[in-house]
Amino acid sequence: MPRSYKEKIEELLKFSGSRKSPQGFVNYSITISIAIGFIAALFVREYALLMGVGVFIAFFGLFHGFLILAVDRRTKFIEKILPDALQLMAANIKSGFIPSRAMLLSARKEFGPLSDAIKRSGKEMMTGKPLQESLREIPKTIKSEILETTIGLIVRGIRSGGQLVSLFEETAIDMRRKESIRKEVKANILMYGIFIGFAGAVGAPVLYALSTFLVTTIGQIGAVTQVPEEFATGLPMVGFGGISISPDFLLMFSIAAILITTIFGGLIMGIIDSGKEKAGIKYIPILTVIALVVFFSARMLISGIFGTLIP
Repeated sequence: MPRSYKEKIEELLKFSGSRKSPQGFVNYSITISIAIGFIAALFVREYALLMGVGVFIAFFGLFHGFLILAVDRRTKFIEKILPDALQLMAANIKSGFIPSRAMLLSARKEFGPLSDAIKRSGKEMMTGKPLQESLREIPKTIKSEILETTIGLIVRGIRSGGQLVSLFEETAIDMRRKESIRKEVKANILMYGIFIGFAGAVGAPVLYALSTFLVTTIGQIGAVTQVPEEFATGLPMVGFGGISISPDFLLMFSIAAILITTIFGGLIMGIIDSGKEKAGIKYIPILTVIALVVFFSARMLISGIFGTLIP
């Protein structure tokens, strides 16, 4: 593996809480992707190599996408419970505990990964490490801009002479207020995400199914129809001597176009949902499966209804 790629995978595994090594993750991803790509190629007579390579790349990228989603899910969980942890620290300090002891008592099991980070910071504080440096250890194993910014603000407040209890409580209140505003905004723009999902998973597949049927039908009719030459030369797009595009090529083109549409549709839904493209990775498999099912179902339905009308 290239060094930069290995370091990136190692960082993602650390932030996701996984103990798997970068080599183990990459070997597992490549093996499964090759197997699925080989199986997919067996079901395609033409363009088998293209199908196998495409499926391999798609699944190999999907494994990386799931890893990114694991990091993002862990980050969201921590950001959700962070205000509770801060208020619990403030309450412990109010009860008379020193900051290090208050942090250790605040590391509850329900806080998950944040609990481990708080424990580590509290233990370092008890061994004589300064309060500011101990707090900066919390975000090192958690990829969260909100957590890093929050700890930075608290550290600067301590250096400026602020009360630790007030800093924890005010920060928790501000974070809850921000989360409330974010949910309100998300509810207002939900309709845009629904429209994009419907267009990518239903509208586009139906149109591609209809298009492939029309082009195939025109080719079949043109192959058996005798059209005078003076009329045929006046048709710019269609030559009634038969269409040279094969049905298999149309099928592959439609599937590729649907995949591209669902991938970018999922990314756009992620931007609408949380402001980050990677948040839309979780929508891509769902949109892809629905779109392919709709595409093949629409093809069968259209062929069943109009196929008997073609001479």
